This record gives sequence, C-alpha cells and structure tokens, in this order.
Amino acid sequence: MRIAFLLDNAYGIGGTIRSTVNLSRALADRHTVEVVSLRRTVRDTALTFDPRVRMTHLLELRRSERGHDGDDPRFREASHRFTEGADHLQRGVATHLGDLRVEEYLRETDADVVIATRPKINDYLAAYGSDRYLRIGQEHLTHSMHSEHVRSHQDAAIPLLDAFVTVSYADAANYRAAIAGTGTETAEHDALITCIPNAVPAVDVEPSDGESRLIVAAGRLIKVKRYDRLLKAFAIVSQRHPDWRLRLYGRGRQQAALRARIDSLGLYDRAFLMGPHAPIEAEWAKGAIAAVSSDAESFGMTLVEAMHCGVPVVSTDCPYGPGEIISNGRDGLLSPLGPTEKDSVRAYADALTQLIENPELRYRMSQSALEKAARYSPERIAGEYEQLIEKLLEQRESRGARPERIRAGAATGTAAGAGAAGAAAETGSVGAAVEAGAAGGAGGAAGAGAGSEGAGAVAGAAPAPGTSGPATAAPAPPAHPAPPAGTGAGTAGTAGTAETAGTAGTAGTVAGTGAAAGSASEPQRPGPPATAPAPPAAPGHAADARKPSPAAPAPPRSRPVRRFALRVAGPVLRPAVRAWRRHTAANRPAAKLRRPVARTRVALDGSLVIRLLAKRLPKTSSALLLRSRRDSGAPRRIPLPPRSEAVDGWVEVRVDHAAHTLSEDRWDTYVERAADKKRKRVQSELVETARLLSMPAPVDGDGVLTPWVPYTTLDGYLAVRAWHRTGHAEVTSIELGQESCTVRAELYGRAARAAAEDGGAVVGVARSKSEPDFELPFEVAEGFVPSLSFEVPYELPAALDSGNLKGVWDLWLRTGGEDAPRVRFGRLLGDLADRKKTDLVPRVRLGETETGVWFYFSLINDLVVAMQPLPYEKPPTAAPAKSAAAEAAGQGAPSAPSASSSPSTPAP
Repeated sequence: MRIAFLLDNAYGIGGTIRSTVNLSRALADRHTVEVVSLRRTVRDTALTFDPRVRMTHLLELRRSERGHDGDDPRFREASHRFTEGADHLQRGVATHLGDLRVEEYLRETDADVVIATRPKINDYLAAYGSDRYLRIGQEHLTHSMHSEHVRSHQDAAIPLLDAFVTVSYADAANYRAAIAGTGTETAEHDALITCIPNAVPAVDVEPSDGESRLIVAAGRLIKVKRYDRLLKAFAIVSQRHPDWRLRLYGRGRQQAALRARIDSLGLYDRAFLMGPHAPIEAEWAKGAIAAVSSDAESFGMTLVEAMHCGVPVVSTDCPYGPGEIISNGRDGLLSPLGPTEKDSVRAYADALTQLIENPELRYRMSQSALEKAARYSPERIAGEYEQLIEKLLEQRESRGARPERIRAGAATGTAAGAGAAGAAAETGSVGAAVEAGAAGGAGGAAGAGAGSEGAGAVAGAAPAPGTSGPATAAPAPPAHPAPPAGTGAGTAGTAGTAETAGTAGTAGTVAGTGAAAGSASEPQRPGPPATAPAPPAAPGHAADARKPSPAAPAPPRSRPVRRFALRVAGPVLRPAVRAWRRHTAANRPAAKLRRPVARTRVALDGSLVIRLLAKRLPKTSSALLLRSRRDSGAPRRIPLPPRSEAVDGWVEVRVDHAAHTLSEDRWDTYVERAADKKRKRVQSELVETARLLSMPAPVDGDGVLTPWVPYTTLDGYLAVRAWHRTGHAEVTSIELGQESCTVRAELYGRAARAAAEDGGAVVGVARSKSEPDFELPFEVAEGFVPSLSFEVPYELPAALDSGNLKGVWDLWLRTGGEDAPRVRFGRLLGDLADRKKTDLVPRVRLGETETGVWFYFSLINDLVVAMQPLPYEKPPTAAPAKSAAAEAAGQGAPSAPSASSSPSTPAP
C-alpha cells in the first residue's frame, strides 16, 4: 500500500513533524511511504526521516537551487483557499502557487492513502482530493485552539474526507458535537472522526536514576506553554530546596521575556535557558522531574518523551492531552488550574515539592512512566492507522464502492498491523472507540488511569473474511479518467460538490508519481506521471496491481557462436581472470573511508563508552583516535574490535578515565585505519552525560581534578572537553546584592589543602597585566569538600577601570603569600562543556549611570568580572497580536530575540 503524508514544511522541528517522522518510519516496515513537504527552505531536514521514506517537495524556496519558485508571480499572490495567519503570504506559507502545486499533486498521485496534517492541508485534501484514494485528515491541536477563520474552513472540509483523526479523545468528541451529522458513518459525504494518539518511540538512552536534583522542561518558548508559571512555582520551591535546578530547553518568541523573568525572580543561578537541543531524549534522562505547565496541550508529546526516559511528569491538568496520558499519582502528578493564577502557581509548586521531598515516590512513578510510554509506541500507533484504513474500506463497500485497488495493497499490511496493535494492548474496534468517545464526552478523563491497559484505545476489528487474502490484479482502467475532485477555488464548504462517484478502479489511469524509491537525503519534486518509473513492490506486501506495459521489448536471443565460445574458452579464461584480479587488488589503493557514526555514554567512573556503527568502520584493523586541537598533548589511540564482533550492528570501545590522561583542551575524535594512517572524524549521533550530574568530582590520587565532558560540536562531530588542574575552586553560586556580589565555591586539590593557610586571598588580575589589581578576603567552611565565600564590592572594579569600560579581571584564589601559586575560579564540573550561553548572570547597574558590572563565565568556563556599558533600554514597540492557538501551532516566523539584561558573552 502506498501512503503519502502532506506536511507544510518537513524541514522544521515542531511536534507535527516529529509525529510524522515516527509514524512514517513504523509504516515503512510494511508499506511504501512518501512524505511531501509543501515547501522546502533548507538543504536537509532538521529531524531524521527513515531512509525508506521518500521525501518530495512542491515549492523550492532555496534561492541558490535550480527551479527556485520564489520569483514566480503566483508565489506573491495570496492563496485562493484561505490563510491561517496574517503574515503567511509574506512568509510564503499560503500562496496561490502553493494552491496550484497541491492541486496538481493530489490530481496525479498514485497513493492509496493521503494523510493531511494541518487545517490548510485538510482543506486542500477536501477540495482537490479524489475518491481514487482514502483521504485522512489529522488534527495536531484542538478544535478550540484555532481562530474562527481556520475553524470554520476546517469544519466545512471534514465531512468531505474519509476520516479525521484527533490526538485526544476529548477533542474527537468536541469535533463530533461541532459538526452536525459527522462521525455517524451513515451519510454519503461523512467522515469518521476518531482519536489515535501521536506515536512516540522508545529511545536508546539510559533511563534517569532520579538522583540529579534537576527539573527539566522542553518545548517551544511560547505563551501557551506558560513557562512563566513554571518559573514562579520554581521560585517558591527553591526557597525550601536551593540545591535543585531547573532547565528549559527550546526556542521561541518568549525567550527574552523568560530571561527577564528569571532575572527578576533572582533565579539566574538556578534556572537556565538551554536553547534547542536534538535529540532531546538525552536531556530528559538527566531530569529527576519533568515539568509541563501549559494552559492547553492537544496531546503532549513531551510528556510521553519524558516517560520513555523514566522521568515522572508534573503537569497542569489543562484541557485534553495531559489528563488522558497521566494517571494521577501513579506515573505523574496533575496539578489543578485554580480560579486565579496565584492558585495555579501555588498548586504547581506543591506538586513539585511533593516529588522533590519523596524520592521513593519518584522512583515508583518512574517505573510506571516507563510502562505507560509503551502504549504510544510507533508500531502500535501504525497498527491503529492500518486498522482505521481497513475500517474505511469496509465503510466504502457498505456504500456500494469497490476499493479493490486500495485493498490489494492494504491486505498484507493490515494483517500485520492488526497483530502489532493487538499485541500492545487489549483494545476494541475503531467503531467501539468512536461510540465510547461520543458517549463519554472526552473519553480521556474516564480513562486517564488506564493508558497502558488500553482503555478507550483505537484499534480496528479483525478484517472481514476474504479481505486479507492474496491481492488480485486491478481491473483495466476506463478510457477516460475521472476528473479531479473540487478543482475550483471555492471555499471548503463547496469543495466537495465536484467530487466524482468513480470507483477505485479509476486509479489505474494514473501512473506512479512519487512512489519510486528515493533517499531521504535527496528530496525531489514529483515528476509527471507519464514519465515517473514504477517502483518495485515493497517486501512483505502484495505486488502492485497495475497492468504491465505491453510495449516492453523482448530480450535479444544469444547467438549460438557466443554460447559455444564461452563453453570452450571459459575453463581457460576463468583462472587467468582470477589471477589478474588478485594481482591488481594487491596494488590497488585502500578503499575510501566512510564517515564513522558514534553514540557516546559516560560510565559511572567518568570513562567514555563509545559505540560505533560497524558498517561505517574500515574492514581492516583500525583505532579510535583522540587528538588535541592545540596539540597540547600526545594523541591517544584505542584499538577498535573487528567488525565481526559487533553487537546489534555496533562496535563498542571504552576510553578509560583512569588509564588516559588528557591535557586541558578540546579533543576531537577520529577513526584511523592502521594500514595507511588515514582517518575520518567521528559523527556524533547521541551523547549521554546524565551520570556527570550525580557522580563525585574526578580527583586522582595526587589531588588533580580531571573532568571530561563529551559533547556534539556545532557541526555534528564528537568531541571531548577535558580539564587537568592541580587545584580548582568550583563556583557553586553567585548572589547579586545591593552593594556587592557574593561568590561561593568548593575547593579541590591544592586549593583544598592551602585554603586554611595564612596569606591566602582572592585576587583579580587584569587581562593586560600579570600582577593583581585587587585582593579580597575570604571565609572557609570546613567539610568533606571544603568551601569558601567572598564578596566583590561593585565599586571596586569601577574604581579600577580606566574609564573606557573595557576592564576585565580573571578571579583567582592565591593559596599562600604573594608568590604562592594561584587557582582559578570556574565551573568545570557537571555535564556542560560550555557555560557561556546558559549560566548567565545579569549585569548590575552602578547607580543612575549607564555603567554596569558583569560576572560571567569565559570560553573555558572560568569566572570573570568585567565593566560593561549598560544603556537604558528604549520602550519596546508594540508587536502584532498573536493568538495562543497560532503560537501553539508553531505559526509565524520566529523573531530575533530582543535585548535582555544578560547579553551574549564577548569572546575573551
């Protein structure tokens, strides 16, 4: 069966795209799957689609590429269907050229099932789609989240589809109530409205151990996510538990506002904006608690992602998704939304505190979360879609249609999908789920605690006898194909009037447009149907039910003389050919190295366990090479096991922390072939550093601090940040007061031994000097790890500045008299190789001046104090209003972040 997904922009990172990545990968096990992006804006997709999934696009918006569509006059003309946002024409989202390209695709495609993924595309599918294939619309938000304009168009389009799928049972009930007569499966033009949750795959990461004292939240930084509520609740929590930290992953329009909120609440050293991160699963696994604070969640993919990593979720009990996913008190907590925002914040803070103060409860919920997440496996969700397709075919047959063409391709896949869905849980039929959802209103509130048991889950009944048998050839196509459905430019309400009543047999007139096997890395536009080659049948399902071409020429007959010559000369020539090949192979240059791919995990002792994809490694002996960027240390070579020892396709090598000394530098990783010393840099697929958050500081027998932090570089390669210090002062907190800043630090190595000696001091050394500009006293607190604290008066660096606001001082701990060695203050421990963009301390204004004092971490994570200009900010200009629904849908181009109280770190 051929299944096509229509995405607005497959090159983004939103939840709709992630859901399509997961579902298309699972369906590709049994079907031919295509993902069609209405627009292409960049070279590669941000999320990785399965290589078996063919990627195509309809509009080429890369100016450097041949066939650029941005200069087409029709691209500057507004869509004749409808637009979802005021700026969508300017951004190229809703254009007349897009209308025409989608209409052409839907007219020419030879897909058996077309799945649309957003309101605009659902409207296209209703207006331009055909009865030659099943038409399924998806809702990734909710009925109430849309503007009236979008909602009215989509409501009019839904009855003209075969099915409409929501991601929550409550929203399916809302759509049935809003669209009269829909969902009953009785009318001629009627859609089956049902719920199938998003697919969220299990991940190959080590589950959280719950010991990190870290709360993690992830998503787009937009208003509907209410991260301001989370920050206010965390401010209450941190008063009782100052050792806990909060991390927010993502990007969005609210970044500057959230940065200002963090600073105003005094959380700059406890709450951190981490920016976007992919894959996010390794970051979820670092948390002891996952946080969702939204006003509304259509589904809540982040909840299931966190559960897959064994992290219990605290979520607001907002409408739709969370209440259908979380079993309150079992695998997470639902925090009620109170009559006032103050009540909601207080309730959320109480829920966080409950888990923070009860480690045993966190552990039990962690185990239950892992079980609940299995309900959303892509294999199960794909099976539910397959059974929905079978249900739709039965519905067509009951109305007198003959969908043999679709059923021929669906037979094998549906049978396999039924097993996949049935094995996941005991579920009822699609019809039963629809009826239960309609009767129960939401369907999810009653079944909130039964997710893993499958209560209310969508799964089709067993195929009717005779429907899953061997595929039969499709009937010959008629002389004239049926005209395209709804080719006019009317509204969704009239789009279906031009639909033809042709059967699926008319599909034989359309040649394969886009079903040819393709590569995910080389997307292309579908070509004309007359010239597109027919794809081979996917393994495991029925052969293509299209007529073979009668014009195929017969192969030429072999000549008798040629056959006789081969019989006579073959025994003589074959040994000679073999000898020649052996001779040339010995002198042939070595095969070209392929790019190695690695997954890295930090072991309990700080060692690095690196798994390398075996098929990307040299066939001969090779080694993992670690090379210092500044040649500050000798390269390290660790022999790799042979490819024959791979387990599940991966070869594992361990970089032992105790056996290898890495100098203080960034170390790049390579695979080096032993025969010719050729090497290739290692591409990083996944890095897990969760254990660095709870393991003790790596101090050797001589008191030398030697932390290693593996990370993925900006260009996607595996590197290791290493430090090697005989003494170190690890900054644990920075507290800004009215007149001074208080810094606290833990002492290691030489610093720990010398802290109590006379003559020690905290000194500030200007970048242009070698001697200190100022000295400060400190206080020592004894303990298993001794610590100290000191204060930096703001007037001190201001008095030392030359007046050009360029003063920069590194902070050191002098461990004795004036000639005693110095130890740097910094943040080296933990899981972050770079702190300059995350650990941001706001600048402090000196009186009414435009001068500020700024404490920040340098490129090597050392603490620095500097004088900085701090001009008064101009009042921001009013921005166009944007609805929460539009923000939740990810509409609108992300704006550049506005100036905040914490500017980007200057290059030292």
